[in-house]
Amino acid sequence: MSQTQCPGQNMMFWKPGDIFEITCPNCHTQVEFWKDDAQRRCPGCGHRFPNPKLNEGCAQWCEFADKCLGLNRSVAEED
Repeated sequence: MSQTQCPGQNMMFWKPGDIFEITCPNCHTQVEFWKDDAQRRCPGCGHRFPNPKLNEGCAQWCEFADKCLGLNRSVAEED
């Protein structure tokens, strides 16, 4: 049996602006964010900073949000 992916996480439904670049506040390198990235590490200086355009959408009410988005992961696990 196949597992259904949440439409909010399925890239087939994403719009052109859902992947974008933000300037690192530390070294001014462009850092690519996806709409569901909570934070990213700058490839230029290693500074980790939050996604200023994070859209939690259904994660605000969905009981499976932690599994879908990986919200229970610690920063150390992403390194």
